[in-house]
Amino acid sequence: MRVLSAAAIILSVAVFLSGCGKIVSTPYDISDVEALLETGVFSGDMFTVDSAALISLYGLDPDSVLACAGSLAANTAVSADEVTVFVMKDEASAIKAEEACRTRVESLLENARSYSPAAVPSLEAAVIDRVGNTVLLAVGDPERLPDAVGGIH
Repeated sequence: MRVLSAAAIILSVAVFLSGCGKIVSTPYDISDVEALLETGVFSGDMFTVDSAALISLYGLDPDSVLACAGSLAANTAVSADEVTVFVMKDEASAIKAEEACRTRVESLLENARSYSPAAVPSLEAAVIDRVGNTVLLAVGDPERLPDAVGGIH
């Protein structure tokens, strides 16, 4: 009977703790960009952006970026699709990268409302996630993107 009671208490604590906050996942890696591209959640052609261009595009300090990778829609007049991962040197840098991603999406969304309304739902459903010193930005099919991100992570 004591064994059964102990098991019940352990199970109750485990259930309680599982509801407390965010499940900690592993940091993102630049290889996650390619993995997400392979899921098919991005419409049209995507092109790879080199690291220096990504750092400049997001207005980040080059000394704070350990690695990055990204791809953008080839025809930005039709699609706002994008996937980018930043691996930053520390948490403070990662917070700045996350803020830069939010600012970029807000700017793209403002423009899309006037010039490419079809891109608005994708931008409104953008995934921006910071895990440790890494940041992911993904803009794609709003219905399938969350599952695709969850599938790589």
